[in-house]
Amino acid sequence: MGKKLISISSVLFLITCVIIWNLSVQRIKLFHKNITLVEEIKAKNKLKDAESRLFELYSISKKNVIFLRDLIEMDLKANAPLEVPQKKLSQFLKIDPNYFQARFIDLEGMEVIRVEHKDSVMASTSQFKGKRDYFKKTMELNKGEFYISNMDLNIENGKVEVPHRPTVRFFTPIYINNVLSGIVGLNLNAKNWLDTFKDEDITFLNSKNEVFHNGEDEKLYAQSTIDLDKKDRHGNAFYYQRKISLEGNQTWTLYTKPDILSIQNQMAEYKKSTYITAAILTIGIVLFLCIIYMLYKKNSYIDTLNQTIKNRLSERDTLLKEIHHRVKNNLQVITSLLSLQSSFIKDDKIKGLFRYSQYRINSMAIIHEMLYRSKDLSRINYGDYVHQLASKLIASMRGSEKKIDLKIEAEELHLNLDTSVPLGLMINEIITNSLKYGFKNKDEGLISIKFEKLKYPNFLLHIGDNGTGFSDEIDFRNTKSLGLKLIHMLTLQLKGTVEKDNTESGTHYIITFQEIEQIS
Repeated sequence: MGKKLISISSVLFLITCVIIWNLSVQRIKLFHKNITLVEEIKAKNKLKDAESRLFELYSISKKNVIFLRDLIEMDLKANAPLEVPQKKLSQFLKIDPNYFQARFIDLEGMEVIRVEHKDSVMASTSQFKGKRDYFKKTMELNKGEFYISNMDLNIENGKVEVPHRPTVRFFTPIYINNVLSGIVGLNLNAKNWLDTFKDEDITFLNSKNEVFHNGEDEKLYAQSTIDLDKKDRHGNAFYYQRKISLEGNQTWTLYTKPDILSIQNQMAEYKKSTYITAAILTIGIVLFLCIIYMLYKKNSYIDTLNQTIKNRLSERDTLLKEIHHRVKNNLQVITSLLSLQSSFIKDDKIKGLFRYSQYRINSMAIIHEMLYRSKDLSRINYGDYVHQLASKLIASMRGSEKKIDLKIEAEELHLNLDTSVPLGLMINEIITNSLKYGFKNKDEGLISIKFEKLKYPNFLLHIGDNGTGFSDEIDFRNTKSLGLKLIHMLTLQLKGTVEKDNTESGTHYIITFQEIEQIS
């Protein structure tokens, strides 16, 4: 047996080691997947936040163009001199430095009003813009629609302005009395937009895929050379991107990189701790197997003790069953002796006393009979017990020709022996009185018994009949009747109370009692 245990332990040790180290590798892979996912979520949230800020700025610019459009429309309707809207546009550029140029272009493409902000000096000129793409596309728009240009570098006199100024143009048509009368627009210094994520590792590409922000790995204002779909050997992306569409006018791209260095450092630390844990578990298993082997010699002794205890418990249960069986038989013998003795007595009153004593003894005998037939020697099913007790009393006292019905509600009620005996004697007395007095001149009736579980160890018993009821001459609390005295005494033994319920016809009792704790 010892060699077999050693062989089994060795095999289990090898299998466990394989499982531990395999799980360690799988945990490392899962950790790498999780931290990569965390980086992806952080990157996408950062891009989403950047997009939200750009859309907020975009909405502000639209509102500003609407504001200027409404100002110029009012002045044109009022036939105000051009100096009036020009002055208003100048004041607007002074207030909001995000915009460096405001213009009103008529139907012919001429800049009727052009105000610029250069070195805090306001300038006004007039140029032909009829061939510009933004003019043509804005003229095709309906009232209330907007044109937004691509983000590109500002060009002055055919040359790119230096220092570079990323520019976005916002234009909307002006309608006077529902007649197209020109367009109004703002030139936005987009650098102020891009500076909103200045300290973040985010790159901005315009609609032409040109780099307009960050460009750490690329040349600023040149075509992007990065493959945004590139993946590593694990299938994880090198870059995370987000496309931004401004109401279908332009499509821009934001992208960022995951923190590769942080991922590598976390992976190195996690691998170290995981492999150390696996090694400790392996050593622990070795020690555990050694302890098992040392305890093996005591195992046989423990098994022997357990079997001995099991046998003694079985013997005890058999002995208890036999005791209950003998007690039940002895009680039946006493009942038979009382019956035999009463046959020599001619006085019916004395005979009745013998018969009621037999009923009381029988109520205890039923309990012992149920215990020796049950698997649980400490408790009985009290619903079954009450049904047996009441049925036997009815059959014995009233016979089968008179119909006395039983209604018992005692679901899943199990009580111990110390509680069952006095409670059974009490119920025996109440049912006996019902059959003796309540249905004295009746052939039909109902005896009802209902148990309610209260907070342990308390219970509530409703018991009664629909018979003739108590005589007015009988004092329920102070009576010479043995049956009623027994009911009061047994209630006290069960640490309870007994009350007569006068709300219903017949005789009804409300009894509280406690389950008596068994000493052994």
